[in-house]
Amino acid sequence: GEIVFEKVCHAIRNEQLAQYGLHYIEVNLSVAQCSDEKLAERYIRIMERYQIDPSNINLEITESATMEMKQTLLANMEKLIAYGVSFSLDDFGTGYSNFDRILSLKLDVVKFDRSLLLMANKDENSQFILNYFSTAFKKLGYKVLYEGVETDEQETICVNSHADYLQGFKFSKPIPIEELKNFLSPIQE
Repeated sequence: GEIVFEKVCHAIRNEQLAQYGLHYIEVNLSVAQCSDEKLAERYIRIMERYQIDPSNINLEITESATMEMKQTLLANMEKLIAYGVSFSLDDFGTGYSNFDRILSLKLDVVKFDRSLLLMANKDENSQFILNYFSTAFKKLGYKVLYEGVETDEQETICVNSHADYLQGFKFSKPIPIEELKNFLSPIQE
């Protein structure tokens, strides 16, 4: 995980994100990383070494990490948020979904799992639930990201359900950070 974080910080320093319309890059944290009591200190040192703006980093945690390592995770989150890093919750709607747990974290983005979108693509009741959760999170001040968008129809469902961000193969398959510059085009003014 630390190697990936270093690569991201290196890319942020060397590529000017704003010219591509990017405000931050997300980096996944594993459950093991979330249980590391020194994670915040190490990540802050890395960001300082690369002299990057911490607002260019969004750390993505899973719901299972919030359940298993809550105290350590909260302590790390508190330090990193104070430094300027933002956080996303990945895979909302699977396994450990719990509003008490989500509300106890200082999150910026809730990422709806692809399975919710697939259900909403099939029937109106699922679409209603998707829209209801999305609306609730928006009213609480969270940004909402939908994962797994592959079709125009799914994109329309997400837009109608108050999406802030969309992610999926419709837009791109995962690419190595080294290819980011070739994938994106600078914004024309």
